[in-house]
Amino acid sequence: MRLSIRSRSTGTAEEWRALLGQPIPQSWCVLGWIAATAVFMGITVALGGPTFNDSPLSALSTWTTAHGDLACAYPPASSYPFPTAAPLYPFLTGGLEAVLRIGHSIPFPARHALGPHCTNAYHPVFRWATASGAWLTTIRIGYLSWLALLGGAVTFLRSVGRGRCGWEPLALLMLACTLPVTLCLQEYFHPQDILALALSLAGLACVRRSRWIGAGVLLGLAFTSQQYAILVAAPLFVIAPRGRRVAFGASALAAIAVVTLPVTVATSGRALRAAVLGTSRVGTFNYSNGGTLLWEPHLRGFLIFSLARVLPIAVAAGLALWATRRLGSALLEPVPLLSLVATALGLRLVFEVNLFGYYFVALAVSLVLLDVAVGRIRGQVIVWIALVALVYNPLPWRIPAVGPSTGIGLYKAFPIAVVAVIVVLVARLAIRGHTSWYLLAWLAVATSSLVVGGWELSPYGHPFATWLWQILLVSSGLALAVGPLLSSLRERPVLVASTDPALT
Repeated sequence: MRLSIRSRSTGTAEEWRALLGQPIPQSWCVLGWIAATAVFMGITVALGGPTFNDSPLSALSTWTTAHGDLACAYPPASSYPFPTAAPLYPFLTGGLEAVLRIGHSIPFPARHALGPHCTNAYHPVFRWATASGAWLTTIRIGYLSWLALLGGAVTFLRSVGRGRCGWEPLALLMLACTLPVTLCLQEYFHPQDILALALSLAGLACVRRSRWIGAGVLLGLAFTSQQYAILVAAPLFVIAPRGRRVAFGASALAAIAVVTLPVTVATSGRALRAAVLGTSRVGTFNYSNGGTLLWEPHLRGFLIFSLARVLPIAVAAGLALWATRRLGSALLEPVPLLSLVATALGLRLVFEVNLFGYYFVALAVSLVLLDVAVGRIRGQVIVWIALVALVYNPLPWRIPAVGPSTGIGLYKAFPIAVVAVIVVLVARLAIRGHTSWYLLAWLAVATSSLVVGGWELSPYGHPFATWLWQILLVSSGLALAVGPLLSSLRERPVLVASTDPALT
């Protein structure tokens, strides 16, 4: 009886994979794009929409760019209470706002009101943004970052043979439901993280097509949006063919220079730090929550900067070098390539000094696309994303100083509903004579946290330590990311003998 059940389930899975691999008309692909966009927008709106939290990190640069004042896009750090985002996203949104004349109903503050060297820019510009309504419109423009991710994902899927078939709309719908993507707008306003990921995916598509100059340009642009893109660029530089390595690196540096040099010159060098380090304050006094394994020893200065920012890049490059020696050109095939990149992106979370839900966006998206590239959606990936969603429960709640609390009921109901679904799945498998150890482990972690209120953002109870969630989430995510690469290493003779059009 058990054998017949397994055979039936295996047959069903194979039938689904065969169905998803069937080509579909372009009109169906477009409908898939629209449906995924509607799902993403619906989820984000239902969770309260884009937040004002962290929007000042990119907003000031956006508004000054929109009004042609690059010199004040990055005011002196001593006069501005926020770290500033890398320049690409503010440049793009500033240009869009200039074309649409957003906030032009009220005159923008005159240059003399911003003070010498823009030392007084903060207060007059933000008063103007509030009075003109530009602030609300600016955070709503963050929705466009989803369109960038959609384009990057489609470009990558088509480069690995998973586009223009059922896998394409399925992957996009999964990405739209992947909560860390939404958290980039709803938890804290970091659409630049999504834009960097979109450009990185497009760069990987160029690598698959042996267009290394294009890949370098896109990875360079990704770096000027969010610096974690270097975790994608570093392994690619290592695995690039010798004749293409210089072209790849030079084109990446050229793209970075084109974006950063004008604003660096206009701001007398003040923009350089944002272009290189972005909003990171690692190594200086950090205003964020901390709580990670690297934070607990209370390290400061160059040491923690080296551990948090330099070491992940070195480890990612070392992993790429080791894999290249084992696999050779076969490492550029879809599965080992994306597995390597997903692992590199996950290394950022190992050495982080803070941990927020939106930090998981790059790893979560990479895992979804990795499974699509393999042609099999792993249940482990789905429940991992579900656990991230529970730990950083996105349902808004509020406990005012006066009056009744709001949203607490829905906040508490969300993990109960998810746990109930997993219980049903476990019971169903047990009836069929199967045991799913990863579901049982997930259920144990989720249930224990549910009982004591151990989630990161719990309004009641005693949240588990951030470093504990870091160990659970990051280690399991890394295992899911590196697994296909290790499998490729074990199957090395098969991979080396394969003929891949992208490598010929």
